[in-house]
This record gives sequence, structure tokens and C-alpha cells, in this order.
Amino acid sequence: MCATSRSRPRRSNTITPRGWRIVRWVTAAAGAALVALAIVAAAGSRTSTLRRLVIDTLAERLDSEVELQFFGVDLFPTVTVRGEGLSVRLRGHDDVPPLFKVRSFAIKGGLLGLLSRPRKFNSIALDGLEINIPPGGPDFKAHYNRAADPNAPGQPSSPIHIERLESADAILRLIPRRAGKEPREFLIHKLEMEGVGIESRIPFRAELTNPIPRGEIQTEGRFGPWSRASPGATPVDGKYSFNDVDLSTIKGIAGTLASTGEFRGALGRIEVKGETRTPDFSLNIAKNALPLTTTFEAIVDGTDGDTYLNAVNARLRQTPIVAKGAITGTPGVKGRTVQLHVKIADGRIDDLLLLAVKSPEPMLSGRLALHTDFVLPPGKEDVVDRLRLAGEFDLSSGQFRDPKVQEKLGGMSARASGDPGDPPERVATEFEGKFKLADGTLSLAALKFRIPGAAVHLDGTYGLRSEALAFDGTLRLQATISEAAGGGVRSVLLKVVDPFFKKKGAGTVLPIKVRGTREHPKFGLDVMKALTPK
Repeated sequence: MCATSRSRPRRSNTITPRGWRIVRWVTAAAGAALVALAIVAAAGSRTSTLRRLVIDTLAERLDSEVELQFFGVDLFPTVTVRGEGLSVRLRGHDDVPPLFKVRSFAIKGGLLGLLSRPRKFNSIALDGLEINIPPGGPDFKAHYNRAADPNAPGQPSSPIHIERLESADAILRLIPRRAGKEPREFLIHKLEMEGVGIESRIPFRAELTNPIPRGEIQTEGRFGPWSRASPGATPVDGKYSFNDVDLSTIKGIAGTLASTGEFRGALGRIEVKGETRTPDFSLNIAKNALPLTTTFEAIVDGTDGDTYLNAVNARLRQTPIVAKGAITGTPGVKGRTVQLHVKIADGRIDDLLLLAVKSPEPMLSGRLALHTDFVLPPGKEDVVDRLRLAGEFDLSSGQFRDPKVQEKLGGMSARASGDPGDPPERVATEFEGKFKLADGTLSLAALKFRIPGAAVHLDGTYGLRSEALAFDGTLRLQATISEAAGGGVRSVLLKVVDPFFKKKGAGTVLPIKVRGTREHPKFGLDVMKALTPK
């Protein structure tokens, strides 16, 4: 019997599309896992290598001893290198703070950058940055010339390159050469640098707050290349703006200042050119706001923290002022002393009186020439109480603003000339003398005041706060006492005393004194001196 047999289906040697998808997924997953394991293993092995690279690079580039308390590398979601407790101290400079310290930092970039040569990163963020620039040595200038020379042979390219650096609330200190002097300190709110790690000039932008006088500084420029042998010789140049400066943070003055300028040189010795504008400058003692503008050239010397003002050209309202000097520290004393020599060749007495005297209108106008030594030591007292002046002045063609004063001077001039019947309407006055200011008191010596027919010589003091007058001197008249009396019986009677008060070259010489206050002066004859025979 024939049996009918049922044929079995043949198995295909071809994988179905669904099978291919599973294979691809499993293969990709396995491959990704293997790559991830490889990356983790590579990163783990490279953490110590990268840490050593950072330390060795800083040590070699900055000729320094480097400490790094913590260092780690995270790969996800991006490559992040973290560190804490970074300190870099220049070799052979144990007597000054570390060149810089960083509380913590985070460097971010891609995986390819981590594995490339040089190692490239997108950004670095610094927290708690402190920079301390030590003073330059005796060959400071030579180091700067080498660092600033674009044709000089440079160091090899850095093995680490960072596209952008950001730092918040950093501190920059310029350490003085002389012991006991306060360093110059700058608080930097925000610092941005580009291309960090390239041995060339690095662009930067910074925002700072200047504590005294308080105001905001924005600056941008270029920095580097770094001078290993003398960090203070590292070149820097750029421009700045100093805005909304509150001058009232200096006790005794007021106003809002704005300044712009440019700078160049080395970290330890920066040349600055700029200008300032203060539309409402005033001394608190007078409270009269006047426009003040200046242009200046200065050098900030990082070797001792001092500033040298090579040329200052100012204008106080209508008065041009020229000055030069220095702002220097004193060992053991906090703060700095301003020392200037000030000269006014063709100014206005009106402007100086408005600045220093409590009156909305100056009592006297005229052309002024003046030169003085100006010293403002540090301290918390009012500027007027700390200020020291010593100089000479000459006032020509002066006229008192008050019509009553002019009338009295006209009458006095006519009597002193021996013609009391025809007083002039306006009298030009001449002043000259030597002056000193200390502790808020103005002392005048050899003060000469002249009007037609009369001359006054005085010595004494004027209190800037009390406005008290205390002067003694002599009044010299062209006419005799009897002639100055204006005729009549009184003139005839006074002829008897004319010989007692006649002096060589003058018809009459009388001892006088001035007391009272600026608003209520009291002029009188010093009777005791007048009656005392000489």
C-alpha cells in the first residue's frame, strides 16, 4: 500500500527584517556600552595625568610652586574638570603672598578636546580668585622690554587652551617694594579673558568697584605675554571708563565724577592718560557746586604702590590750574598722601572764594595768580581739616561786589588822597601776600591791600569754619590826618597831631586791627600802639 507522505517545510537561511533590527539594536547597545566603558576607563586613567599636566604647566610657565588640593574629571553631560584649593607661589618669593590663589574652578569642554593636543576646552569659571603681583626687581625694565617685544622668541605653545575665562569677585593686589606700605588693591567684580593658554596678548574685559572715591570702572584691553622672570613686567594696555563716581565718599568734598582714558605699560608700572568731568564739585564747608574738568598723565608704580602725577591740567569754572606731584604711601600708615605743586597763572579769585567761603556770591572779583604746595594726608577727618597749603598769591584789578563796600572804599580812597570831596564810584584793589592753611585755619603773612591813596599791611588768621577774623597791621595814607579829615575846623585842629603819624614816604601811618567775622567785620585803630612812642 502506498502511503501518501506530508512534506515538511524547509527552514530558511535568511534572517527576517525583524531579526535584523534586533541584531542591529543589540550590536549598537553592546558597542555603546563598550565605548562608554572605554571612555570611563580612559578618563579615569587620564585624571591623574591631566592633574599632573595642570600642575606641571603652571609650575613651568610661571616658574612657581603649585598646590592643588582637589582635582576631578566628569564626563557627562559634558566634560568638566573641577579643582579646589589651587595656589601658585613664585619660587624664591616666600616673603610675599602667592602669585595667585583660586578657591575653586570648573573647566568645561568636549570629549575630543580632552583627547586632543593641545587639550582644548570651551570655558573656565574661577571662584575666589586672588592675584598678588610682587614688585619688580632692578632689571624690571629689561624684563618688560623682552615681554613686550613682538619679535622676541617666545615660549612654546601651551599644552592647554581655553577659549574663554570668567571670574567673579576677584582681587588684584600690587605688592609694594618697601615694607610697611599698604598694597594697591583692586576689587574686580567680573573678569573675562579670551584664548587663555596661547602665548600671545590675551584680550580681556573687566568690571571693578573703586572704594574711595566709590564708583564703577569698566575696562578692556590686552594682557601678556606673561613674564616668568618678573611678573610685574607683564605687558598690559587698554582703555577704561570710570562712571557715577561719588566724591562724597571722601569726607569733606562732594560731586559726581566721570572719567575716561587709556593705559599701557606693565602690571608693575602702568602709564595712564585720561580726563575727568565733575559738573558739581564742592567743598562741604562752602557747599557751592562748581564745574571742574581735568586732563592728566600719571604712572601707577607697582613696585611701591605709588602714583606719580606727571601733568594735571584742570579748570575750576573759569580758572585754569596746573599741577604735578604724587600720591604716596607711608610705611606703617594706612592710606596715602597727596602731594602736589599747584600753579594758577591767570585765574579768578571769584572761583576760589565760591569754593571755600560760605556765600552764594563771591564778595570779591579779580584776576589771580597763585602757586602753592598742596598736601593732603590720609585720615577720616574732613578734607578741610587735613589739607595743608603753603604759597603766595597776587590779586590784580580786584573789586568788591557789595555796592556799600565799594562806596566806603571810594570815600576812603578820596580821603587818603587828600581830596575827600570827590570820591570815585568804583575802586580797583590790589592784594598780595603769603598764606598757609592748616587745621582749617588760613594764616596770611605780609598781606598787602592797596587802593588809590592808601595801603594796608596785615598779618593774621581767618577761620574757614568759624569765619572769624584776627588781623593786625598798619594803614598808610598818602594824605596827612588833617588832609584826610575833609577840611573845616576838624582839619585845623588835627594839624597838631600830623607830625606824630607821619612816616617816611607816607603822609600818615596808623596801626589798625580787624576783628569780627566775614559777614560782620570790625575795623579799628589800635589805640595802644598809636599812643606808644617808638
